[in-house]
Amino acid sequence: MRRPRLTLGWLSSLPLHPLLVAAYPVVFLFAANAAEQITLEPLWRPLGMAVLAAALVMMLLYAITGNWRRAGLLTTVLLMGFFGYGHAWNAAAGVLDSQWPLIIAWALLVVIGLVAAWRAQPYQVPVTRGLNLVAALALILNTGSVAGTMVAFGAAPPTLPAADGDLRLAPADPDHPPDVYYIILDRYPGETALRETYGYDNAPFLDALEDRGFTVAHHAHANYIKTPLSLSSSLNLAYLDAGALEEEASSGQDREPVQRTLRDHLAVATALKSLGYRYYHISNWWTPTTTNVDADRVFHYEGQDEFSTVLAQTTLLRAFAEPEAAPKDPWDWDVLREHTLYELKALDEVPELPGPKFTFAHLLMPHPPWVIDADGTPMGRAQVDAQGDEESMVRYLRYANSRMLEAVDRILAESGDDAIIVIQADEGPFPARYQDDEWGFEWRDATDAELEEKFGILFAMRVAGADLDAAGFSQDITPVNTFRVIFNAAFGTDLPMMPNRSWAHE
Repeated sequence: MRRPRLTLGWLSSLPLHPLLVAAYPVVFLFAANAAEQITLEPLWRPLGMAVLAAALVMMLLYAITGNWRRAGLLTTVLLMGFFGYGHAWNAAAGVLDSQWPLIIAWALLVVIGLVAAWRAQPYQVPVTRGLNLVAALALILNTGSVAGTMVAFGAAPPTLPAADGDLRLAPADPDHPPDVYYIILDRYPGETALRETYGYDNAPFLDALEDRGFTVAHHAHANYIKTPLSLSSSLNLAYLDAGALEEEASSGQDREPVQRTLRDHLAVATALKSLGYRYYHISNWWTPTTTNVDADRVFHYEGQDEFSTVLAQTTLLRAFAEPEAAPKDPWDWDVLREHTLYELKALDEVPELPGPKFTFAHLLMPHPPWVIDADGTPMGRAQVDAQGDEESMVRYLRYANSRMLEAVDRILAESGDDAIIVIQADEGPFPARYQDDEWGFEWRDATDAELEEKFGILFAMRVAGADLDAAGFSQDITPVNTFRVIFNAAFGTDLPMMPNRSWAHE
């Protein structure tokens, strides 16, 4: 029996296209969102699972058909049907009220494709070669974009200004420095916006915080309109160097340089760790804050991450998981809910861990989608659609309020009365006009109500026994001064306050 010669023609006729087709949608989605990524970590798991699943399906079909090329063609049809459905629904959602007509039509197309692949026996070799070539070229083009992102990952993040000079902290009791908790409630609006735009009086929650020793800044505002800008600034005690970030960015929409800084050394963590603090990092599903280079322990829900969740909603899973999901909201709400519940559980556990400790917790409450009702029960899309965005946000906020009071009580019980706690928003909700046209919205034309909605934030700080006013606290404080006040009040520094400014970018 003669063995086949390993010629280029023979190799090109091997059914490699199912593996390439399986890899393509994963790499394509990652490349399309390269400007939002700061690590390749989210890519590997779904990529490996997609390629492995394609290989297993092709082997199964080979066992049935006894023909590798036919098995390959059938597998590619199935893969195109699986990975293409979500994109088809995104295109048709504006026309169809229900997914069922598309599901039926999609099933018919897949069946037709399978029949055509089965009957392509006389043309298997040229069809296989053509699919190999097309799939390889498509994958190579998108891999090039990912490779460019890899180069950016390897580069050092832009240098951000920190506090004046080296931070030399000197707690009042060096042998027992206070635990420090920095809790970010993402897009939590200030009390003025809550009252005037959302019709909600947040006074009971603020009063409850003050009863627990907090000082509330009733007119606090955010420095920036986006999380990475705000957190990079507050954790470095300084405004961002716009020139350095602009030089690193590939375009005005490239957020990767500033997002990358969130995983690198930050002035607050560096200063506290120099005193022997342990850094506990509680993260959500948003990739830039899932970890930090200085963290001694990271609490992160190990279910689906942000990228895998979005990828799943571009596949046939979209039809089975949440048929009513809209193209602009591709999230799996059950996954997002599990992330939040895990973070809250971690926040309950951290006070029992060894100290002194610095805890950074970034909680997506009341950030949309609003996945938990005021009483802690799940809130789904149908309920949100029925009650509206404003009511849904307020319900999620009420749940956040109750959980924060529970967390504060636990922290004080375990960490002691001298625990320093900050509960603060990084930004407020986006006005409706901004959501309709993010890159076309002109902040110079924003109304007073829109500016207050976006920049007005929750800001409450507890430093027991300290004169916060003397340390620099003010009712119109902004996050850039958060740790300047804390370090002045409890760590023996004399840092000047930065001007309280709010910046918007186009």
